[in-house]
Amino acid sequence: MNTQAKILEDIIDESVTMQPLHPMVFDDYLKEGWRLLGYSIVRHNYSMCRGKFCCTTPLRIRLEGLQFSKSQRQLLRRNTHLQLKYQSISLNTAKETLFLRHSERFGERRPSQLASFLGPNAHREPVPGMEFTVASDGALLACSYIHLGIESVSGTYCFFDPHHSALSLGSYTMLLELAKAMELGKKYYYHGYVYDVPSHFDYKLNFNNLEAMDWKTGAWEPRERLAVRRWAESVESEDDIPNR
Repeated sequence: MNTQAKILEDIIDESVTMQPLHPMVFDDYLKEGWRLLGYSIVRHNYSMCRGKFCCTTPLRIRLEGLQFSKSQRQLLRRNTHLQLKYQSISLNTAKETLFLRHSERFGERRPSQLASFLGPNAHREPVPGMEFTVASDGALLACSYIHLGIESVSGTYCFFDPHHSALSLGSYTMLLELAKAMELGKKYYYHGYVYDVPSHFDYKLNFNNLEAMDWKTGAWEPRERLAVRRWAESVESEDDIPNR
């Protein structure tokens, strides 16, 4: 049986409308492979990558005993000159403008508005939502968003100014989120999914204490950190937009 037929045989493609949830219920959603997307909570075990069907694998990072790698610690030190703010999610024109600049990196399925990823009530639905803003000399460079359960943190979305690629802002904001999750005493940080083929999501594998979910059993098992995985085509040619 070929890969496409196998995926269609075992397909999972579910969505529920965004709504207030008890943080403990939110934890349960995350454990079952759900994630936040705009006005919905979704999960799916398949996707398209460079025009072909592929399988998705939900990921999370176990926070107890987590240690950043040498390169991750270096990145945090390298960006200490940046100005950080952590607060409840608050969307405005400046953030929308930065999002549109960020979206220029993508091809045909370029999103036209931030609402594609964050609804107007993202500060309180489905659970309290917080944001990190990163600036330099007053200029907004990056925004990242998390939602807080009882024992879990969802890394919901991130966008940044592509003209400052040397700052590795996507990775940097994820490290900020992880550090905050540990500070808050959470057990898990959920950062979306990866494909079973090389893709632009592979950076999510470059973390210690990584765990992956088996769609058939629902069990989470340790997964080896993958520092580098090559993939053939650029982000601009991909069919999907990263949720980070």
